[in-house]
Amino acid sequence: MTLDPILGLTAALTLALVFGLGAVSKFAAWAELEGVVANFRVLPRALVPLVARLLPPVEVLLAIGVLIPATRAAAALGMAVLLVVFAAAIALNVARGRTGIDCGCFRSSLKQNLSWWLVLRNGLLLGLALACVATPGPRELGWADNFIVVMAALTLFIAYLSVGYVTLRVLPTFEDNYQRSLSGRG
Repeated sequence: MTLDPILGLTAALTLALVFGLGAVSKFAAWAELEGVVANFRVLPRALVPLVARLLPPVEVLLAIGVLIPATRAAAALGMAVLLVVFAAAIALNVARGRTGIDCGCFRSSLKQNLSWWLVLRNGLLLGLALACVATPGPRELGWADNFIVVMAALTLFIAYLSVGYVTLRVLPTFEDNYQRSLSGRG
């Protein structure tokens, strides 16, 4: 299947931004990452430290690889595999009723509880990864096309982050908990 090169490059750049930020965030929370991975309760305990240590470097390599035409398809397939694994782990925990745990996707300020939204989000990212596997069409891109690619990817990335903030579950404050205890609602 051939795809307009603007679409393929936009998908690649968007995925590079998502995986790159995810990796940077995981490196920044290096000490917490093993606990986040363990909290999903899908891996044998012996594999948790290895997965926690390999995940951020793998995400960096995939983010770089998807930007290089010669490695784009392989990196996109690697991203697709990770996205399916992440979506399955999230879906399993949501089905178990374990939604109050952090997905581990980004930095501590954007702790996202598990939800079906995150499964859908990974499905949409999977679509971008599969678009990167498609053969780009034969047309050459000019400077305006490249500008469109960058702006489109930034727009998708900002939308991705914005939806993440909008879907955050706001935790109750001390005052909220206190008022609920007085009214008998909680």
